[in-house]
Amino acid sequence: MFEALKGRIPKSIDENEYRKFAVMVALVKREDGLHIVFEKRAGGLKRQPGEICLPGGARDGNESSEENAIREMMEELKVSREQIHMIAQMDTLYTAYDNKVSVYLCELTDYEMTYNADEVAEIFTVPLKFFMETEPAAYVNTVRLLPPDNFPYEQIPGGRNYHWRDGHKKVYFYYYRDWIIWGLTAYVLRGVVRTLKAELPKSD
Repeated sequence: MFEALKGRIPKSIDENEYRKFAVMVALVKREDGLHIVFEKRAGGLKRQPGEICLPGGARDGNESSEENAIREMMEELKVSREQIHMIAQMDTLYTAYDNKVSVYLCELTDYEMTYNADEVAEIFTVPLKFFMETEPAAYVNTVRLLPPDNFPYEQIPGGRNYHWRDGHKKVYFYYYRDWIIWGLTAYVLRGVVRTLKAELPKSD
């Protein structure tokens, strides 16, 4: 009866209910080494105008997460597919808002700091070395459940006095020159840096 489950690859519970996004950590070569490309979001956008982010966005149709990341970067940075050289898929981020964020690392060649002005106000780069050598500032936020008015309190022990447990989530900030890189973007970068430090060969 259960033979079909042998060799099953586990995934997150409610995987299909998450909204799917992908972001790209794009590396470009500069005279002082590798840099990461960042965007300042256009002021007219409905979501998070003016904030610093990585190229990326929501999945479109039946595309894969890798196709999602590549398409968004091509649209936002006005680059061709030939300029994008995929390195690896990094660890996935699941947020408290039911979002699944797939993260990719690539090298971007022949990039001339172009961008789509409808979505992006400005482009800048930060040395990868900065993130490798800098721990972000961390601030602990409290995550609390707030049941709706029609919640069936009468069906749980303690009713309205039920002791809901608070959660805690760190919000990270990187400060580079006049730029403040924080929130989900900083969380992703911290994860990528930890992976690079743990899994890349150590140089002598």
